[in-house]
Amino acid sequence: MSQDNSILCALDIKDNNMRNVSVKDATIKNRGVIKHIKIVSADLTYKLYRCPQCGLNALVKNGKRKTNARLASFNGIEYHLVLNKQRYICKNCGSTCGAHSDLLIKNHTMTKQVQNRIFDMARESFTLTSIAKIIGVSVNTVSRILYDNIKLPNRCNVLPENLCFDEFRSVNGIFTFIAIDAQTHHLIELIHDRLSKTVTEHFINNYSLSERQAVKTVSIDLNANYQMVVHRIFPNAQIIVDRFHIVQLCSRALDQVRISCLKKISDKHSSLYKALKSNWRLYHLPEADVDDKKVKYIFGINEYTTTQNVIDIAIDRLPIFKNRQIL
Repeated sequence: MSQDNSILCALDIKDNNMRNVSVKDATIKNRGVIKHIKIVSADLTYKLYRCPQCGLNALVKNGKRKTNARLASFNGIEYHLVLNKQRYICKNCGSTCGAHSDLLIKNHTMTKQVQNRIFDMARESFTLTSIAKIIGVSVNTVSRILYDNIKLPNRCNVLPENLCFDEFRSVNGIFTFIAIDAQTHHLIELIHDRLSKTVTEHFINNYSLSERQAVKTVSIDLNANYQMVVHRIFPNAQIIVDRFHIVQLCSRALDQVRISCLKKISDKHSSLYKALKSNWRLYHLPEADVDDKKVKYIFGINEYTTTQNVIDIAIDRLPIFKNRQIL
């Protein structure tokens, strides 16, 4: 294997038209930060005779043009590709053209390697900032590659009968409204504002009354604003509170009672205090996961006993906590 092919193979460049490949170290200054990079130099040339404009075999070589592109990094160091691309001129019509490689993207300084690496990291749920830092590009570049060719539709073709409403924190801490199909989990709507007025106007302006009347259920959290929005947009829909938020609300209520009981216990070294303080997670276990037979060492209480016995310490001695635990 020649030296050119060895370098191309190591850099995962599958283009046999590159010649005179060499790699050298270099230092650049970007926004006041000095970076040590690798520069890969190569010539891109191949035989080309037929003119793409007039179709005659009248092309001759007409010098070279230097281009700079980014390669994907495999060891944390930036790799810049300096490519001398062969130019051609037609003796018949006078038009010019140049050599092209599948590695490059037209009118871009990013190669397909970098683009594919960004897509791969995005699938692994890396943030835009993390991708930009690892790849060595700006956040705007990552965002442009990921989202420029994606056009969100103004509306879906058919509203599903069961919807889910929620919001999430997006760019610059702004909350974005999202609606998905409750059965398929496919994205239905994405509105860059969670205000009730904006959400209501969006659905009313984009969907007819008959389409909105066909919606049967809408699952939401405990946000009271969404309840009014749902009644306004979907007259026939029933509101379903997400079970996660119901369980979360019950868990918080149980913790409030537990903490209030803790504050009333004067002996901080008692088994009751330790059971409520150190082993609070046991009181959130499902009933099926509570073991009343297997004896094991319980930290905090510092003795061998069962999980059920630890729970019974608080339930038997605190009636108010027992009532909340049953609820």
